[in-house]
Formats: sequence, C-alpha cells, structure tokens
Amino acid sequence: MTHQEFKKLCHERRLCWGVVMLEHMTPPVVRTVARAGFEWLWIDNEHGHHSYETIYNVVRTAEDLGVATLLRVTQNDYAHIAQALDMAVTGIIVPRVETPEEVRQIIDFAKYPPVGKRGFGMRSSLFNKHKTTMAERLVDQNENRVVIVQLESPRAVGNLEAMLEVADGQLDGIFYGPADYQVTVGRIDNMNDPEVVAAAKHITDLSKKHGLSNGTPATSVETARHWRDLGFNLITWKSDDQLLADAAHEGREALRELENG
Repeated sequence: MTHQEFKKLCHERRLCWGVVMLEHMTPPVVRTVARAGFEWLWIDNEHGHHSYETIYNVVRTAEDLGVATLLRVTQNDYAHIAQALDMAVTGIIVPRVETPEEVRQIIDFAKYPPVGKRGFGMRSSLFNKHKTTMAERLVDQNENRVVIVQLESPRAVGNLEAMLEVADGQLDGIFYGPADYQVTVGRIDNMNDPEVVAAAKHITDLSKKHGLSNGTPATSVETARHWRDLGFNLITWKSDDQLLADAAHEGREALRELENG
C-alpha cells in the first residue's frame, strides 16, 4: 500500500497485521513476511541494534513490495526523528512519551514549517522520481507520513487527553507498551490485570473518539485476540526472531517423534 493509503487506514482504525523487525533486518526477510500477507513492519531500533544503512535497505525493499514501515526510534530527539523520516519510512513510533510537552516536541521534530520546525531536506530518490519540488516534499512529509507516540506508564496514560489537545490533529496513532506498563505497576506477566486492561481501554476509547489508530505487539493467537477485542487495530504477529525460533522448535519437536518412533 502507499503511504497515503496506510495513513487513511490508521484514521479509519482498520485491523491490520504486522511483524516486528528486531534481529533479522534483511530484504529477504521482508520479502518472506510480505509474501505471507503481512501489511506493515514495526522496525524496532529502540531494542534492536541496527545501522541506518541496514534500516534504509529494509525500508526501500518494503516500499517496493507495498508494505508499510513504522520505525520505532531510540528516543525523542531531533536527530533520531528527523533521520528516520529522511529515510522515507511510512511513519515513526516514539517510545516512552509521558507529557503534552513531549508530544509538542515530537511534532516540531517531525513536521516541516509551518506545522513544526524540522529542517528541510530534498532527496528525489525517496519518491522514486528523478526530480521533485519543494512543495511535493512538504506535502508528502507533513500530510502523508504517520506520527505515533507510545504510552508505557500510568503517568503517560493519565496525560493522554492533554496530549491529544496539544497535538491538534497531528498524531495518527497511540501505541500501548503493555510489558513496560505491567512492570511499572508490578503486574508482571499479567495482561488481564484490571489496571493493565483499564489503561488499554482508556487509550482505545480516547483514540476512537479522535479517529486515531492503536497498536501493540502480540506473541500468540490468544494475545492477538485479547488486544483486538480491547480495540487495538495495528497489531504485530510476533517478531522476526520469534517466528524463526517457533518454526525451528516446532520442527525439532516433530523430528523427535521420528527418533522415538
């Protein structure tokens, strides 16, 4: 899908399945998950350890295959956000956001004037064109690219309404970090804890009101159903390393039956 189509999908809150790219950041892996029918990639550069050259090659491959790319940056600063968007990813995910002031800063870093304060750069190759105008670049980055913040603590969830007011329509999604939230409130390995569920529902209820997508990772059919039923629509089905590990272990267990039979 195009960047414009993915952004439209976000605001329509359509269910869309992705894969986390964490360990095996290569074009062949992108082709494999694309052939399987996954529509977007969560490229994790917060917990992954990838060079921009590696990410760039994955992003370009995904775009050629019609797969959207959301890059989770390491932190909320200008260099990480601007460099990510200069690679022409479909959008960014900014982790550990807790305050309206941080949201305003993210918008300043991600958007060109008059919306934000991002420095202007021109690379026609990112548009699959020989030439592009400044106006085309501005429209593409300010209107077609996706900006998402991730909430991972009670403070962040409590500030969500104020964050949305400050954002003034410039956000496209609110992601939830259930693992960090569980650790913060002392409910480890308990996604069904009432406080953890209440935070998720608060995020999805407010997001629905404002026409924004909600995303979170799932590691099984059970967890995927859990988050879908709570109102999340951008859900990842495992990470690249988990997909490989699960297939390897499943195959090895089957082979043990041959050894014993």
